Amino acid sequence: MALPSIRMEFRVALANVDRGVQVDERVVLARHPSETMERVVLRVLAWCALHREGMTFGPGLCEPDAPDLFVKSGDRYLAWIACGSAKWEMLRRNIRANAGVEVHVVLADTKRRDVLREEMSRDAKEARAVSIWTFDRGLVAPLAEREDRRRRWEVTISGDHCWVVEDEATFDGPIEIVRGDEGDY
Repeated sequence: MALPSIRMEFRVALANVDRGVQVDERVVLARHPSETMERVVLRVLAWCALHREGMTFGPGLCEPDAPDLFVKSGDRYLAWIACGSAKWEMLRRNIRANAGVEVHVVLADTKRRDVLREEMSRDAKEARAVSIWTFDRGLVAPLAEREDRRRRWEVTISGDHCWVVEDEATFDGPIEIVRGDEGDY
């Protein structure tokens, strides 16, 4: 019998300065038994960096071709977000199936980023729909050390930097953003 997913709850006070987003919300997601805490942290950081009305967490690792977060209108995806890793073929398939979709990949691993950029460079037209967000491992790793099911974060994002306050400790690091629509591939 398969192990059940673990319910994770983050109380997030978010100030995304450049986007003018300020929210204080309870963020609930299911952690698959084989999912790393690093990937959970990336999913919550993605929610913070890309937050907008209607954003929903996907089913996670139990459906590998599904987005980690998304925004839909009817049957069509408006935003598709993959965290931790992404295969270019899957991203390209979704770009072709959802005209005008925004695709974001959120990583903490520069090697995965570089491999994905190389794959995308062969398809410049579709790559324009994709942005790659690479959070500094110095921010992600200490946040992933805790396995608590309930956490409280104060998150500030300004420019290309992110600060997270948890239990009176502050963690911060740069965010590298590569945007395909700016010809970065």
